[in-house]
Amino acid sequence: MTKKRNRLVNYTSMIATIGTVVLAITALITVYITISGWKEEQEANRPYFTFKDSPRVIFEENLEFEIQFTNVGEHPAVSLWSKSIVFSSDLDSYPIAIDEFALVNDIPKNASTTLVIGLDTLRSLAETGNVKPYFIVIFLKYEDPIIEKQFEQSLYMKWSGIVDKKILLTNHAEEEEKQQIINYFNEHGISF
Repeated sequence: MTKKRNRLVNYTSMIATIGTVVLAITALITVYITISGWKEEQEANRPYFTFKDSPRVIFEENLEFEIQFTNVGEHPAVSLWSKSIVFSSDLDSYPIAIDEFALVNDIPKNASTTLVIGLDTLRSLAETGNVKPYFIVIFLKYEDPIIEKQFEQSLYMKWSGIVDKKILLTNHAEEEEKQQIINYFNEHGISF
């Protein structure tokens, strides 16, 4: 009877141990899933810039390209840096403008910042009333101070120029144009 009892106690002890191990593994999996979900949520809340208004070219005293970015993410953005390159859509010459811009202030959710690129080299053409189309590429780099991660964005746009003294719209470049732009950068040794 003692042997049977010892076996029963051993089996019961083994079952309890296995149950405890299964519960511990389940708890670890739950913790892992919770942490992974939290990290994904934090990543989804990262800062992200989009246009508040459509980018535009203004010709008053100077010829300028103006774009207003808005942080539509939940987290603020810090250390915003941009590099802007303006070049002919014919892809036959060096860029007419390469500008860098750095903003040290935080850009919280729904806050905007404006980037202005001078196009003075086109002023004499603009005064004639006709300017051929130009590509404008803006590369953004910024940091999320909450998750301490850096992000990058590239914006490929095409300004349709000026025809008969009328300033035409600026739109996103098409996929085919984007590839041509990337090839242009490679040929001219332009990097971000």
